[in-house]
Amino acid sequence: MSKETEKRDELAGEIAVAFREEEQIKLYQHVCSQHDYTTIKQAFDDTMKVPSDKIKKSRSALFFYLLKKNV
Repeated sequence: MSKETEKRDELAGEIAVAFREEEQIKLYQHVCSQHDYTTIKQAFDDTMKVPSDKIKKSRSALFFYLLKKNV
């Protein structure tokens, strides 16, 4: 496994844990393999900055929205 793949898998795991969606790790690994690392990291960081009471659906929904917006 390459260093880049390990880095992306680590980020996918971090995202899944932060969103309390560990069972969706394969989804996040796929997303991380399809998009630029910096773009994913920025969308994740921006998602985590939003207070819980300001999120309408879920953190994962916000993450995917921000990811699409930044691509």
